[in-house]
Amino acid sequence: MSKDYIHIKGARVHNLRNVEVHIPRNQLTVITGLSGSGKSSLAFDTLHAEGSRQYLESLSTKARGLLETMPRPDVDFIHGLSPVVAIAQRTGGHSNPRSTVATVTEIADHARLLWSLVGDRRCPDDGGSVVRRSLDDCLAPLLRLPTGTKLMLVAPVRRDKPSALLETLADLIRRGFTRVRVDGEVLTAEEAEGKLVGRTDRQLDVIVDRAVTGPDQRSRLADSLELAFREGNHRCVVLAEEKNTWREIPLSLALSCETCAKTFEPLAPRDLSHNHPTGACPACGGLGKTLRFQEDLCVLDTTLALTDGAVKPWRLGTRKMLIRRNAIVKALAEQIPFEPKTPWEKLPTNVRKLLLLGDPQRTFSLPP
Repeated sequence: MSKDYIHIKGARVHNLRNVEVHIPRNQLTVITGLSGSGKSSLAFDTLHAEGSRQYLESLSTKARGLLETMPRPDVDFIHGLSPVVAIAQRTGGHSNPRSTVATVTEIADHARLLWSLVGDRRCPDDGGSVVRRSLDDCLAPLLRLPTGTKLMLVAPVRRDKPSALLETLADLIRRGFTRVRVDGEVLTAEEAEGKLVGRTDRQLDVIVDRAVTGPDQRSRLADSLELAFREGNHRCVVLAEEKNTWREIPLSLALSCETCAKTFEPLAPRDLSHNHPTGACPACGGLGKTLRFQEDLCVLDTTLALTDGAVKPWRLGTRKMLIRRNAIVKALAEQIPFEPKTPWEKLPTNVRKLLLLGDPQRTFSLPP
């Protein structure tokens, strides 16, 4: 039995007369023929019916009782059949820009669920795999370091607001921690107090433990790593000494990148939907297209000035609208500034761009 195709033999459903066929796997296959030749009988009443029946048989007796049972199709055998999904054929207009073939046929729902559950998620910063690791997983790279490597286990300090740095440091001292790291510099707790006075922009980390790798250090490293994760809200950094320098090894128990330890929220199907704010493209809003205009179609005659109607759309509309546009042009000419009677082709490029596209960094006062 080959794994490269689905083998159907002796199909006798409806109009089929002892049909035998090999359908390639992992490819798009189209079944064509005259009306009544048995296309639907082969695809739906044979292939889909047998696939659904086999799936129902894999469920518990209680689960099968809640679902509609399907009769076995009249066929000798079907080999190489994978789990099946049948998509209903639907027709309709495409007036809704958010309606696609995938959403109309509900393929999108199945695909989003599949990708969110078994997809290989990657970090957008460095391409590392996004995984949720256990304590043993985080301990493994430390145990692989050469024997005698000096380590420092550092936990980022949790605090409600930056102004609470001194209170946080005092709490660490009360709980027995003697060394911290301020903006990457390792200090004693007393030295750090002077660094933090009057400052709210410091990064404070606590040195949970200093250790040396070795075959008898696994238990100590595991306990220290667990404490570091508890102090750092499931995140910590291990400093490993290599050639008189300290290499940082970021670790996390949360769903995070295995390379940089950046944390992520669990992936949900809505995050892969172009119709949901969390999954839609920020540029087009999930529509797949954006509206833009071309300057040469808006300004047909570049020898004209703005006061002479250089921008064609600005010449359209009621008299009241035209009067208001002229007032806006006059106000912008004073604030940008530029001469509104200057031909369009002689205006500076930055002025033309500002008039057509605006500038999010500037605010202008316009007439009411």
